[in-house]
Amino acid sequence: MCCGHMHILRRTCLWRPKQREPRSSQHERLACLMENLKCASSPGWKQELCGSRVQTGNRKTMPLRIGRAKAVTTFSVDQYVGLITEVTAKIPTEKQSERIRFPGPVRLDDRAREQLFSILIPLVDQIASFLGLPERNYEVSGVNLASAASFDRGIAISGYSADLPIFLALLSTTLGVAIRQDVACTGHIASAEGDIRPVRGISQKIQAAVAASGISAIVIPDLGKDRSFEVLTPVEYESAMESIARHKSHLQIHVCGDIRNAVEVLMPDESIVLGSLISGFFGNRGTGPYPENPIYHTVRYLAEGNEKRFWFVLEKMLLDCDFEKARSYLQAYADFHIRNKCYPKYLGEQLSKLLISLPPSVSRLKNIFPLVQTDLVIRLSQMAGPEDHSDVRQVYKASFGEGLEATPRNPKAREPHDQPADETEALLYGILNEISEENLADLVKPLDEARSRYASSQVTVADGFEFNEAVTAFYTHLYRHMTSPAGPLDKSALSTEALELVEKAFRKDGGYKGALSEALQGIHGGMRKVFDIMTEYWKQDAKQKHIGMVFKKAIDPKNWDEKVRLMEVFMDRLHPDLPIDLKGMPPRLLASHWEEVISHYSESIAKLKDFMRTL
Repeated sequence: MCCGHMHILRRTCLWRPKQREPRSSQHERLACLMENLKCASSPGWKQELCGSRVQTGNRKTMPLRIGRAKAVTTFSVDQYVGLITEVTAKIPTEKQSERIRFPGPVRLDDRAREQLFSILIPLVDQIASFLGLPERNYEVSGVNLASAASFDRGIAISGYSADLPIFLALLSTTLGVAIRQDVACTGHIASAEGDIRPVRGISQKIQAAVAASGISAIVIPDLGKDRSFEVLTPVEYESAMESIARHKSHLQIHVCGDIRNAVEVLMPDESIVLGSLISGFFGNRGTGPYPENPIYHTVRYLAEGNEKRFWFVLEKMLLDCDFEKARSYLQAYADFHIRNKCYPKYLGEQLSKLLISLPPSVSRLKNIFPLVQTDLVIRLSQMAGPEDHSDVRQVYKASFGEGLEATPRNPKAREPHDQPADETEALLYGILNEISEENLADLVKPLDEARSRYASSQVTVADGFEFNEAVTAFYTHLYRHMTSPAGPLDKSALSTEALELVEKAFRKDGGYKGALSEALQGIHGGMRKVFDIMTEYWKQDAKQKHIGMVFKKAIDPKNWDEKVRLMEVFMDRLHPDLPIDLKGMPPRLLASHWEEVISHYSESIAKLKDFMRTL
């Protein structure tokens, strides 16, 4: 049975565990930008293994690289030990007759080569084809090979445990999408559809990742799959599970069942957006038909939602005051549309809305502008149609921080929600579904996400004017994410609404004056506390409004018979779950209070679920 070992040829030096340096247990999402985007116009830009480092607050920056993946394998002399190495894939700058070459000290045995040509390269080719990209030739090598590199020894990879890092390196260089260098991975890609199967030596590999400098996470196969015991003995399985439990507080351990899961871990949004802009599959939903397998799921993950990803990433860069990266990011976005001879719809409007929502502590910084260079705006304007001219002016203004009013456009008429079926039972379950805990949580999820991304370092304010400006900016940020407004954003109206929200949110703590006092003194968190309470009030208000809307649309207030019938169905279908006192009540008596009855029932189910989660 294949063990996926890495054998040191000639003499070797055993890996020895070393004291692990302390590291943070959480990492913010990475920002990926290549240091010089101008190289994108040259034919060999992807072959430059240029990467970027992302500033994550006060944490150390984490590098990303194109075409380079960290592999964790095992080798044996007297016992199996773990080894961290790097697999590198490059697209050669010169033509080569072979599909793949192996320069450097790494050698693949016959089984590993067969796996590379029969499974790994075809997987990459299929993903590239779906994204509209050509097949490539490659040079595959290994770098920084731990003990072997120290003694200039050759290394032979046998077996299948390096399948996943080799695949990721090939995919990364093909798409131009950088991958995380703080994540090691191992796994056997066992099918042409991209399923990942268990490999041996998981315990030793986890120990090697824990001991390695610069590694904060590891990707391993799902050991819970049915076929695990075809690879692992019961002793190996128990050892692996024990190692996972012992090290999970020191190392992020990601369990992946297929290539889609692994891509999500190792290719952050920033990398995908930048790679798609430069390689050309930004906005490309892929060419079908798609098979329902991990390949298709990977293509969808890489191809869909990149416009939304772009604005989320740009927002994070601006909130982090990383203006140079934001400018480069916008340049890549503009270059993509210029190459494709199309104007990015509503660029000026979206950029203006984003800038209005920035905290004053960010938007007042002198080095934030210009965001887009004048010559780039001129080139973009040449792609614009008559309907885009007003938006082009907005791009000019937003780029230099002038007049941040959004350009109005005709909002699309909303499609009415599908009405529930005529049957009263369908109506009842439709209402319960709409006001369920899960549905309400999804409703306000954009507010939670918007609050988590608004990482302002400002704790206190100097005076009421600064407070008003700060809460207006934050309110605009929430408003933009919750409602996706199409049309102008009036700062005066937004300020009025923001202050009204503060008054309501702090009604039990002195209203506006209480919020201002907290912002001035910072006793309980200052502005962060104010932002949290504003968000929570908006969430609860949104839920109540949604519930009220559902009830109003469900039954005509004047239709008494329908209310009675609804309560009859309610009592009949949900009888086992109802309190004893309620079970004996006539439906006609409950019909006058049908909204309260259903609402309280839904709340009781939610409380029961909360209780069950604690057991």
